[in-house]
Amino acid sequence: MTIRRVVLAVDDDPRVLDAYQAILESRYEVLTAPDGRAALEILQARTVDLVLLDMLMPGLSGLGVLEALKRLGIETNVVMVSGMNDTLSALEALRLGASDYLSKPFDVGHLHQVIRRLTEDDAAGSRGLPHALIVSDDAGLRAGLAVALRTRGRVDAVAETQEAALAVLARTRPDVVVTSDEAVAAEIRAHSSAVPVVVAARRVDFEALLRAIVDAFAAHHADVRPFAGPVPRVLAYVAAQCGRTSAETVAATVGVSPGRLARVFAEQMEMTVTEYVTHVRLEAARPRLAKMLRRHAFSVAASYRAR
Repeated sequence: MTIRRVVLAVDDDPRVLDAYQAILESRYEVLTAPDGRAALEILQARTVDLVLLDMLMPGLSGLGVLEALKRLGIETNVVMVSGMNDTLSALEALRLGASDYLSKPFDVGHLHQVIRRLTEDDAAGSRGLPHALIVSDDAGLRAGLAVALRTRGRVDAVAETQEAALAVLARTRPDVVVTSDEAVAAEIRAHSSAVPVVVAARRVDFEALLRAIVDAFAAHHADVRPFAGPVPRVLAYVAAQCGRTSAETVAATVGVSPGRLARVFAEQMEMTVTEYVTHVRLEAARPRLAKMLRRHAFSVAASYRAR
């Protein structure tokens, strides 16, 4: 018997809850809560694999729920959902422990990808997905590739170099490693000779880079979709800007009308250009947020010991 993952959808709009139920119930056990306090009651009563948490709700907001989860010591995957494209609020949600961030309205395929990535079982189902390890101190390259490749499979992305990469390789075997450092590439080849390594040169040709990664995926996984048309140019530009741009600027830069770009990008990426830009910006900020959290944890521990 297959055990179904449990997803808790939290939103003050009953129509949104009905939509989540209709979209997800064929794959997951779906629980719903109309507000933050009801969500906390459910989370204290049973184990939930993932929470789809609305940012703005009357009473206890989504950020308030995240803070309460930290106080209560409840660990689960939380995807913050907002009707506003608010990067500052998204960063605050990630700082408080959210796993990902979605802007309404979102593409159904993208929603499924996010849930699958966060709830997949490392011991079983995840081995059926293409898996890439990205190792680069170039925040834009690392973030741009990570967000793009998560539309095709699993991604580990580390900002540090050899030590962090080898730590990932000690617990998993990716289908391909992408790095912008020749020394890291040599070390990885010496450590895991069977894993293909793709080196992203300083002035990277994104189309060739993506083609090499998809080819590496295809060695063990059938039907991996390529990145075609203007999409590689979009990914390259957004990566170079570290996500600090807009869909209109992207369209003008790659020389495609906003309408056509929206259609082509959504077909290949199952998200909008604006969503991609936002996710790249958030992904690029993750290492900085992690350092902030480590400093905060140390400060709290030191304060506690001083008492």
